[in-house]
Amino acid sequence: MAETHLSDMIIPTVFDNWVQNNSVKTNNFINSGILTPDKDMGDKLMQPGTKMTIPYINDLDGDANNWTDDTDIPVDNLTSGTQLGMKFYQSKAFGETDISRIISGAPIQEQIGSRFSNFWNNCDQQMLLSVLKGAFQVDDVANAKVLDLTVQSPSDAQFSAKGFIAALSLMGDQPENILSGIAVNSTTYGMMKAQNLIDTIQPSNGGTPINVYNGKVVTIDDDIPIEKSGNDSTSIAYLFGTGAVGYSTQMYGTKIVDEPLKQGGREAVVQKRIGCIHPYGISINASFTPTKPNFPTPEDFAKKEAWTMPKDVDVKKVHLVQYKFKLDPFFVLKQKSQNAVKQAREAAEVQDNDQKREENGNN
Repeated sequence: MAETHLSDMIIPTVFDNWVQNNSVKTNNFINSGILTPDKDMGDKLMQPGTKMTIPYINDLDGDANNWTDDTDIPVDNLTSGTQLGMKFYQSKAFGETDISRIISGAPIQEQIGSRFSNFWNNCDQQMLLSVLKGAFQVDDVANAKVLDLTVQSPSDAQFSAKGFIAALSLMGDQPENILSGIAVNSTTYGMMKAQNLIDTIQPSNGGTPINVYNGKVVTIDDDIPIEKSGNDSTSIAYLFGTGAVGYSTQMYGTKIVDEPLKQGGREAVVQKRIGCIHPYGISINASFTPTKPNFPTPEDFAKKEAWTMPKDVDVKKVHLVQYKFKLDPFFVLKQKSQNAVKQAREAAEVQDNDQKREENGNN
């Protein structure tokens, strides 16, 4: 009987390109303008070293010169600087056993082939939120770009239009339309809907409807945490300017691994990639060392000590704002039940993976 194997379905070089392109097309953070693919950053991913220099040019500054006919007009130079970005290295393997293919009858190969790009999208979302968590702890950024209503206005701290406008004001004298997107979790989104704060735009070509709040494109991601504080639950919204966060990933390769002796016969597809997610205007601290040197995880990027502000960068040029607020208990209860299901599923997956590792160690 003829059998279809992963090696029959996946041509590694073609699959690399397909996963990469499909990830870009289906990544909500890219589509909303929050993550901006950076070609210069991408060109450096495969170069030696675990960090990369990200150059920038400062805005025009200084005073106007007096225009007369007896003096030359002086020519000022543009000033520039550099930020430091750090690469991350990730791998993932999905597979099936001969026995599971026979017993389940499920299209496991098709699922692996079609969902790999979605898996990497989820990884990018987790990495972005970790980067933001760390960057917003830098003192200059925290003092200028964080609105915490739970501290500043504890008696009136729920998400509201008033709080949102207060968060916009943290951009100072820059036009508020610099901030083009807002990212929230589904609990916050539910509160916004209940307050009639969401407008839905239907593209004329029949595409996916776009949710907009005060002209800002809304991106929903439940990796944005809900935190318990006494009897209250709090969360965060991130406001982004278009191009505020640079992004680049590159597939290092796809391999199909056939192991006829493992677990009675096992076949897996393995992918490796290199990436960088970097908030412009903020820099990786040159002295920062991840827990495993040179190989940072999302947990490493979430640390305050990973980040710093370059001395010659005005914090106003950081087109990011963090808005912290209280949640309506009604919506939190709904989210808790959803999270319980998610956590049970993740716990079962961890247990299954531990069992597989134990079985592999015994073989």
